[in-house]
Amino acid sequence: MPKNHNVAVLSLTVFFFLIVVFSWFYLLPLYLKGLGASDREVGLAYTLFGFGWTLSQFLGGYLADRFGRKALITFPTYSFSVFYALMALSHHWTAVTAAYFIVALGGALQFPAFIAMIAESTERRERAFAIFEAVASFGAAIGPLLGAVIVGRVGLRPLMLATALVSLICAIIRHWLLRETKARPHPKPALVTLSFNKNLLWFLVSGCFLFLAFSITINGPFIALHLKEHLAQDEGKISLLFALGWLVAAIVGLFGGRIAKVFGAKRTLSLSVFFHPLFLLLWLLWDKIKLSLLPFLLSFIFAQFIYITYPVLISKLTEEENRGRITGLLGTVAGLVASLGPILGMQFKLSLGGWAPFSLALLFGILALLTLQLCKKKK
Repeated sequence: MPKNHNVAVLSLTVFFFLIVVFSWFYLLPLYLKGLGASDREVGLAYTLFGFGWTLSQFLGGYLADRFGRKALITFPTYSFSVFYALMALSHHWTAVTAAYFIVALGGALQFPAFIAMIAESTERRERAFAIFEAVASFGAAIGPLLGAVIVGRVGLRPLMLATALVSLICAIIRHWLLRETKARPHPKPALVTLSFNKNLLWFLVSGCFLFLAFSITINGPFIALHLKEHLAQDEGKISLLFALGWLVAAIVGLFGGRIAKVFGAKRTLSLSVFFHPLFLLLWLLWDKIKLSLLPFLLSFIFAQFIYITYPVLISKLTEEENRGRITGLLGTVAGLVASLGPILGMQFKLSLGGWAPFSLALLFGILALLTLQLCKKKK
């Protein structure tokens, strides 16, 4: 069985997984508030989610280099079914936050193995990451559409239970169909000694600013809160808007690999980290103009380019023997810094107004753009 079969397996399982997750994910801040959380507590919850998504990435990279990629992708997926079920059965925002925090820890364990397996399954990495992210974005688009249709009838709890079931099915599929890509699993790779040069250092600094921006925009609670509190949109319309954003991003993302190859992954990433928060801020300021939807959609397109080009650059800056650990180290450090974004953005929101978090995200995007220019060589 060819190794690039892995790209298809990962893409399809992520597609179905994201359909059920995104049927409720963007409504999570509203759900937490409905369970008794204040604005500050919602910001704290998303900061904890950010910690979860990063705390175990380096450990995940180390384990992926030692035991291979497949195990680190498969076993956390099994655990998701348990904690998504606990989220559905919990009746207080702290319990829901704790369960999702553990899910985030499992996702962090997986992340380095995902990038490594896709990079090692084909020579056409730009194309592979573009296809993977496009399929994932189609799932992220269909999910909110599904949520918009049924969330008003059944609520979020049944959707979380459905996520638990789909997680179990995806785990079984990955267990049986994925094929290991690491040619020579190291019996005990060095935990600290890594080839971490100046280019990787600047890439790390840029990643810190990039994920700080993302923690406020795509991964943060502020878009949903703005739609609910300032534009008086209900849960169904909020889901539809996110669905439209990811649908457009997925369609454009089908050509993302070619764009990254023609213009260069670094150049594409540099432009995207600036234009993604910029267009979100313009959307916020122009929300009463008829064409206000255009900057919102453009922000999602540039977010898609970030998702494609960031792992491509990681794969070019690393080798098979250290890819998992360096990817995990990059994700852990950048993510720990970025986890401060939601609570910092919430403080700006409460002090200055709803526009302030998005202005802060734009500042982080500019800093990411500038520091990325100091990463000059592929290796």
